[in-house]
Amino acid sequence: MITESVELQRAAQLGIRVNDDDLDNALNGIAQRNGMPIAGLQAAVAQRGESWDQYREEIRKQIVLEELKKREVYERVDITDRDIDDYLKQYDGSAAGDTTEYHVGQILIGVPENASPDQVSAAKTRAEAALAALKAGESFEKVSAERSDAPNAVQGGDLGWRDPSRIPSLFMAPIQALKPGEISGLIRSPNGFHILKLLGERAEQAKQASLTEYDAEHVLIQVNGQRNAAAAKALAEKLRQEVVSGKASFASIAAKYSDDKGSAVNGGQLGWVKPADMVPEFASMLTQTPVGTISPVFETQFGFHFLEVLKTRQVQVSTDALRAQARQAIGQRRADEDLVTYIRRLRAEAYIDNRLTGQINDADQTPQ
Repeated sequence: MITESVELQRAAQLGIRVNDDDLDNALNGIAQRNGMPIAGLQAAVAQRGESWDQYREEIRKQIVLEELKKREVYERVDITDRDIDDYLKQYDGSAAGDTTEYHVGQILIGVPENASPDQVSAAKTRAEAALAALKAGESFEKVSAERSDAPNAVQGGDLGWRDPSRIPSLFMAPIQALKPGEISGLIRSPNGFHILKLLGERAEQAKQASLTEYDAEHVLIQVNGQRNAAAAKALAEKLRQEVVSGKASFASIAAKYSDDKGSAVNGGQLGWVKPADMVPEFASMLTQTPVGTISPVFETQFGFHFLEVLKTRQVQVSTDALRAQARQAIGQRRADEDLVTYIRRLRAEAYIDNRLTGQINDADQTPQ
C-alpha cells in the first residue's frame, strides 16, 4: 500500500492522468479479450461482489501505474542485437533471423594460463611474425599449419560458416570491418593472440522457429493491507485444494478470489500465451505442468499463483516476429529487475506519516 501510494504520487508529479474516454477504451478492450460485451464485464464484476465504480477506478489506477513504469523504467532499457541472439538460442540453437553469415579462418598463438610477462611477450612476438608472413604473401592455410596453436591448424584454421550467435563478441567488430579475403590485425583474448581471415560472407536464408504456446488459466492471490505473504500463500493453498478435490471449479474460484482482474472475469483464463512473455517463475511452472493438471502454488513478484494448462500447440513464427518478441521479452525482464531498484529509490525519497506512532519516518524506517 505504501509503495502504491508513493508510485501514484510520482505519477501525479509527472502529470500522468487517465481520462474517462481512455478508461472506457481500456475497459472495452478487457471485455473483448474475454469474449464478452461491456455489459457482460459489468455482470462479471458484480458477481465478484465489487461495484462497477470501484472496478473502473482500480483499472484507472493500474493504467496510471503502468504508464509510470513505462516512462521511468521500461523505455530506458537498452537491448542489443547480441542480447536478442543469445535469447533466441533457446528456441532453435541459433540466432534466428540474423541476416549475414561469415566464413572465418583463425590463427591462434596461444598464451599459457597464468602466463608470465615474458611468456606473453614471446607469444606476441610469434603472432607478429605470423602476421608479417601473411602480409608478405604466404597463404593463410600454410601459416596456420606451421604456426597456429588452434586445434584445427592443419585444416588451415577454417572455422566454417557461422552466424553471429556462434562468433565470440570479441571477434565480431573485427570481422565486420573486413572484406572477403582480408586479414585482421592481432586480437588479444584470454587464450592468446588471434589473427582472423574473412573467407566469405552470405545472406542467411530466412528461418522460422517452432514454438510451443499454452492455453492456460490461473489464480493470483496478492499480498495486501489485509493479508501478509504467509496469509496469501495459505489462501492460495486452500483455494487450490478446493479445485483439486472437486469442491469448486477453477473458473468459480478464479472469478471470486483471483486478484488478476483482467483474467478473473473470465474464470482465470489467460488464453494462448508463450513462456517467453511471462516472468521466469510463471514460465517455468507453465512448461512443467502437464495438460489437465493443477500446478502447485508458486510465487512470483506479483503474488502467489496456481495454474492449469488446458491445451498446447506448436506455432511457426517468422524470424522478424520472433526477434520482435525476443526484444519485448528481454525488455520486460530487465525492466522488472530495474523496477525493484526504482521503487526502492522512490520509497527512500518519500516521507510517510506513521499514524500508529505519530512519527514521520522515511519509507525505509516505516514498519510493514
